[in-house]
Amino acid sequence: MLQKRKVLPSVLLAILSTLGILFGLVVIGILLVNILLPQHDINQPVNGNAVFSNYAIMALAVTTCGVNTLTLIASVQYLREKESTPLPSSTSTTKIALFLLWALSLIAGYFASQNNDWYAALALLTTIAVSLPIILLITLARSGLKRSTRQRELGAITLGLTISPLLIIIIESILIILAVVSVFILIGTQNQLPQQIPLLLESISGSNSGIEQLESVLFDLMKEPIIALAVFLSLGVIAPMIEEIFKPMVVWFLLNRPLHDHEGYALGLISGGAFALLESAGMVIQMNPQDWLTAVILRAATGVLHIGLSGMVGFGLVRSKTIRRFERGILFILLAGALHGAWNSLALYSGLAAYPALEDPAMYQPDAEVIISVALMVMVFFAVIVINIFINRFIQRNTHHPESPRKYVSQLEKTK
Repeated sequence: MLQKRKVLPSVLLAILSTLGILFGLVVIGILLVNILLPQHDINQPVNGNAVFSNYAIMALAVTTCGVNTLTLIASVQYLREKESTPLPSSTSTTKIALFLLWALSLIAGYFASQNNDWYAALALLTTIAVSLPIILLITLARSGLKRSTRQRELGAITLGLTISPLLIIIIESILIILAVVSVFILIGTQNQLPQQIPLLLESISGSNSGIEQLESVLFDLMKEPIIALAVFLSLGVIAPMIEEIFKPMVVWFLLNRPLHDHEGYALGLISGGAFALLESAGMVIQMNPQDWLTAVILRAATGVLHIGLSGMVGFGLVRSKTIRRFERGILFILLAGALHGAWNSLALYSGLAAYPALEDPAMYQPDAEVIISVALMVMVFFAVIVINIFINRFIQRNTHHPESPRKYVSQLEKTK
């Protein structure tokens, strides 16, 4: 009979995956009603953007239901005392196949995005085109490393699609509300901006509003120095740190159980991939379908950051526990948060600097500050890749030549 300590996590995971399936089915049902029973006037042309959004959200919901179903099955099998063995490592053929499938999905998506009649098909391609590079990046990052069990890897995806984003949203929302209140207090009643904010919000509340309108409002608000400072602190410090702490939730749950360095790293990568799937799909769905290809490729690039940074945190947490130097785990979290915050801040700055030129893109000439900010973003991007390469090599080296436990003892004696 399995011990209670080992059974309880599987029971909780089974419950969580079941709730995830039910929530996904509710979303699918609501969208089906919205699609089959349209509320618009039959004499009016069908809104292609609405069709794309509805079908894309439905495809994402179906995907999450499928993943949660697999997690539920794996949890039930574990509870029935079936042996859970590590999964086989991916081969080079798998990586090539993933890349080719992604390329084909991009080609198909591009042609579908140029025709309103194919927006439903484009929506179905969105989840595929967003998921494939995430799977490929995870596979590349853990090349040469052993894999964890099916239940743990699926559990990492389920937690990354349910609990982690929910906690992140709740905490960030609370902090945003506190920041807004603080800004209003600092601005004071003499400033005209508080009276203008309802008008600005009204401009993005219409049915045709989207990312473009939101960017316009943000640009107007950022003209106030206090608001600009609050936004940069929120996006560059608070939000990245919260995300990097809670994204690898599965690693936190498993820290009291035997975990190897390669498992902490791989589970961190998977957790970051699950978060990237939700964020990237959500961003692409909000974009104009005609910009689909550009949006998908750019989101694949940001997926490198989410996956790589979460892998760093997962490895750092497990490694710090292994050598009993818990401050190392904190340093990895701070490093991941700093890199994430630097990327966000640089992206925000370069976007705001280039925003006035969007009215006439042909005449836009980037200034030195924008070029430097973009160059620094590239440096952050490659820094994440290089750090993950070193982590992979470190794990492989220690797997073939494990460090002696006496080294850990000597390290502990030095710290006393």
